[in-house]
Amino acid sequence: MKKAHKLLAAALSLTTVIGAASCGGGGGRTENTAAGGGAETTAATTTTAIETYATDESLQAAAGEVKVNEELHPQKKLKFLSSWAYDETQAGCEIFKANYGIPEEGDASYGDYADKVVQWISYAYGTGYDKLGQMIASGDSPDVYQFEKSMFPLTAYKKMFQPIDDIIDMSGSEWDGWRELSQQFKWGGKMYCPVQEYKIAELWYYRRSVIEEAGLPDPYELYRKGEWDWDALLDMAQKFQQTGENKYVCDGWYAQSLIFASTGVPVVGIGEDGKLVNNLYDPNVERAADLISTLCAQEYRYPLVENGYSINVKAWVNGDTLFYDDGTWFYQGDGHKFCEKMGWDYDEIFFVPTPKDPKADKYYHDYDVFGFALCAGSTNLDTYKAFVQSHILANNDPDVKATAREKLMNDEKWTETQLAFKEELESVTDCPLVPVFDFRTGVDISGTQATTGETPMDYICKKMYYTTDFTFTGGRAEYGGVIENAINELNSSLG
Repeated sequence: MKKAHKLLAAALSLTTVIGAASCGGGGGRTENTAAGGGAETTAATTTTAIETYATDESLQAAAGEVKVNEELHPQKKLKFLSSWAYDETQAGCEIFKANYGIPEEGDASYGDYADKVVQWISYAYGTGYDKLGQMIASGDSPDVYQFEKSMFPLTAYKKMFQPIDDIIDMSGSEWDGWRELSQQFKWGGKMYCPVQEYKIAELWYYRRSVIEEAGLPDPYELYRKGEWDWDALLDMAQKFQQTGENKYVCDGWYAQSLIFASTGVPVVGIGEDGKLVNNLYDPNVERAADLISTLCAQEYRYPLVENGYSINVKAWVNGDTLFYDDGTWFYQGDGHKFCEKMGWDYDEIFFVPTPKDPKADKYYHDYDVFGFALCAGSTNLDTYKAFVQSHILANNDPDVKATAREKLMNDEKWTETQLAFKEELESVTDCPLVPVFDFRTGVDISGTQATTGETPMDYICKKMYYTTDFTFTGGRAEYGGVIENAINELNSSLG
């Protein structure tokens, strides 16, 4: 109970969370770096190790034909605080360069960034919000930071970002679909994320030959027939476990989050009145917790804790683990390289979304978004507006999309079948799944993560997946009050 008391005391103090924009203090948090690559550094300075793909001339040509807002006149480079390097060969940046040029081009004071649109300001992984608070407090704010659903609405509450309602004009048709997604991330009636990328949070990757050799139905075919649900997963798990020793059905860090979302009820949602809603006691959330407990009790999931809190991708490669949950970056990074190393066809690796909750009225799924949040203190508005506009236009121009797609297949080895399915699952206008945005980690105000690595929500929703020694109901009983107090505190700030 000593730890519980420490958690409670810390959670009730809102000043201990993220580095407060006004004072630069606070606790760092692990960020999602999926949207880009690049070496991590310990110093918050520019870095010379910038790794990007080769420039594509056909993409540049298509980008030059896109019509942009000529009333914008970007004069300054965009300062991007991030743990990963921005790739300036992607479509959005090519549109920017073709129409606006490179701000302050050749300015030697930028070092390696003299001929780039974006000045990358790096930081040690997990310390981004500390650095952001320090820079804002010093009067040297960066312009943009990756919007992270995992820390919303806390970042808005702490005024680390500027609302974008009066800055980004979303009235044009190019924002159709994206506008509605952006409106999902409001706090106090204001938007904080100009959504420019809509992506399924995680996929369940599998090897087709492993499925076939185990005598199991192809999960993708089950999905197409509307039969890929929790029951199908458990049936598959039981049968696969019987094919040999040390066989597991799933590995990865976030299966529990995916399963919670599949009910359609976020653990913490935002209601129609714009305030946070605590669903920890909702029966749908409890049903999801029961499934997660079953995966653990039956030893269907790879034993993370018993193996030093480590995943085992090698076991998945060797066919001893059926599914590995991860984002689309897995295939773009290690996935296609496994195919090359093992001599597999690229289509050997395939994927499905999280199994559907058989009792849900629709096929719900955990989704994530990407957008450049405008940092508090930034006045570089023309560059920001032009940069955001260029990225949204890249999502809509057919020629740019076609050339960008071809570049993606060449650079990251997606097959036509894989990429078509990925695009289907991430369509802004015709997605077959219903997105669920859970804000439970955006209310973790405990301030204990730096010393324990865990927050009250970790105890309640994550730890139960990692070890059978911990239960959802037990964690909820011990720390549910901490979460409720935090939600009430955040909601009270809205009046």
